[in-house]
Amino acid sequence: MPKSIVLVHGYSVRTLDTYGMLPQLLANDGYMPEHIFLSAFDSLNDDITCDDLANALEYRVLQLELAGLDMSDTGVICHSTGAMVMRRWMLNRRKNKGKLPSHLISLAGANHGSTLAQLGRTQIAFFFRELGGTSVGAEVLQDLDYGSDFLLMLNEDWLDAHLSENPPDTFSFSLIGDDHSALDHQFFWQTHEDGSDGTVRVSSGNLNYRMISLDQNVARPALSVKRLSYKMPHLVLSGVTHTGESGILGGNATTMQKVYPQIKDALNISNKQAYDALAAAWQAKTVAWNNENAEQCCSTIVFSLQHPGGREVEDSLILIKDQKAPDNHQSLSSVKSSLEPHQPIQNDTTPSSVSFYVNFPNFQQTYPHTVEIRVNSGSDEITYPPAIYTVLAGTTAAIDPNEFSYVRVTLKRQPQDTYEVIPFSQNVDIHKQWPPLPKPNGP
Repeated sequence: MPKSIVLVHGYSVRTLDTYGMLPQLLANDGYMPEHIFLSAFDSLNDDITCDDLANALEYRVLQLELAGLDMSDTGVICHSTGAMVMRRWMLNRRKNKGKLPSHLISLAGANHGSTLAQLGRTQIAFFFRELGGTSVGAEVLQDLDYGSDFLLMLNEDWLDAHLSENPPDTFSFSLIGDDHSALDHQFFWQTHEDGSDGTVRVSSGNLNYRMISLDQNVARPALSVKRLSYKMPHLVLSGVTHTGESGILGGNATTMQKVYPQIKDALNISNKQAYDALAAAWQAKTVAWNNENAEQCCSTIVFSLQHPGGREVEDSLILIKDQKAPDNHQSLSSVKSSLEPHQPIQNDTTPSSVSFYVNFPNFQQTYPHTVEIRVNSGSDEITYPPAIYTVLAGTTAAIDPNEFSYVRVTLKRQPQDTYEVIPFSQNVDIHKQWPPLPKPNGP
């Protein structure tokens, strides 16, 4: 087990009791109180971004290291938004050749965002402002939105950093609950989605994911897939929520009897063989959960459309068609829709990012899938070729249960019709105003 532990909380936390019984449980297991650190950030300031928090964390960690902390012998346990901050900090530190933690345990980490990000800037934001007299962390919520620039960069950088690591520098784990049945989760659809703990989707908490890319500008466009060659241990805990009495962090004694033994198992990992064995054991438990909760076994696909020069895509249509419903993207299965309700979701700030949330068992039954993407430039003179590709079951481009898939399409902008070259011999009327210009060899 690592010598020290750093605890990192999530969005909207304003008191250190959010960690509940966890510090004392760690102390009971032999951790000295001076080796348990409770970190905090002002997550409700509208001007703070997740990048700011990661940079501020580095400043504080440097102070701890000067006081004797050995980060390479330190485990980090983070919750919700704290997982995004910690992972960004780790990537920054790796770039600067700093020491990395020995263990990272993500408890319901919003590693790929949260459906509540957009809700937090509307109804919930009203309550925070009017009743709480404070701001809502608008920038943090923007970073939490599916397909945000922050999340796209974070997860591509994370994957690139770990592709060459086997074993990894840091043993990383993800745990998440599945309970969204509480009464206060029923007011908004965003808080009681299938396959979520009321705040974060199981797929969003999972550190196993893939990034698929398609570049229309190369000679022969083809799908390219990046994913790890090994599985990071991921476990779904039945009956556990995001926060509260049944919360994965701060839950009561009964809940922590489910959660803490898993944390302890993760902290006890010291080599790749044990790491792989735990990944397999947790995977077997999660497969059993999938079989018992087929309606909750879901996956997320985020499409990100981009120009080579970074121009935003404002108007697009993304269709996912299957063999049973080839012309109806709203009903991907003839038995029960693979597409979960209220889908797709367009990113509020980056309209070129669109996410689809699907029921995996239903989605799996309808392979092959054809993806068709059409983009409107807003100008008759500029067009884009449609992006059309087919995904077969069992290929690297196919999705897995409880996982996230990023699909980045680099578009080919076709501006040919914005310019003309006219032979002088055509004897055109040079005094006639345009547009349109006369076409060569045309009338």
